[in-house]
Amino acid sequence: MIRLAAVDMDGTLLNPEGRISERTARTIRDFQNMGRELLICTGRSYADAMEPLKEWGLSAAVACMNGAALYDRQGNLLMSRHMEYEQVGWILRCCQGLPLLFDFMTDQGSVTINTEEDLHRVFAAGFQFPIAAYSLENIKRRFRIVPLEELFDQGLTFYKISLIQADTRVLEEAERRIQADAGLSVAASDPYNRELTHKKAQKGWALTLYAAMKGIDLREAMAIGDSENDRSMLSLDLRYTVAMGNAMESIRKLARCCTRTNGEDGAAYALENLAMYRLAAAV
Repeated sequence: MIRLAAVDMDGTLLNPEGRISERTARTIRDFQNMGRELLICTGRSYADAMEPLKEWGLSAAVACMNGAALYDRQGNLLMSRHMEYEQVGWILRCCQGLPLLFDFMTDQGSVTINTEEDLHRVFAAGFQFPIAAYSLENIKRRFRIVPLEELFDQGLTFYKISLIQADTRVLEEAERRIQADAGLSVAASDPYNRELTHKKAQKGWALTLYAAMKGIDLREAMAIGDSENDRSMLSLDLRYTVAMGNAMESIRKLARCCTRTNGEDGAAYALENLAMYRLAAAV
């Protein structure tokens, strides 16, 4: 029986418009009403992760910023893994000279060292964010710009750093340089970013920890995702690992099952048929 479902957010739980559909909301509610645990595993901050849920009056445990922080269903912080200033400095030195957009996800919201002119240059180069919520206007509104020389004087706690670029060759070079530090985890949620966190700040690690806290064996759990930042949880020995129909090819090859796309309520379909359907639930 499935007692715990870990579900990615963008490209998985959310439809192409960045929202939870009516069917998916109903499935989540029914799943939780059966006494099952839902763990949202996302690269978003906690506040950003809660917005689509609140639209339907839903709540859930959340492993946010790729597992850098873990919250229970009531919003209590259970665990956090942040980067040390030395690691952030290492990343900046590695990326020196590369034309990158930086998103520092911190305890004080999203911060960037890029100027507004930098943002315009990124979009002028043809870059398009994978979901409509991350338009140039939204990015400018969401980011707080801090000059590089003042970055470490703000008292910030760094949970995740996203490097963004339209030219994937630049990202590949940045990743090659950064991976010399074994204390960092490097993942991606789409071809145009690299997401950097503490080595133990991974979705799979957060899922394993949450299951242990709830006394749930991993063979009673399932995970659903679509991109490389879901690899750590889809690589676990769970009863079901599910790739979305819109998932990256590498993720479709990794997962044991494949469901419909996020435009077709694929996450809800997987929950209904693998965890809630009477015969499947009895296994």
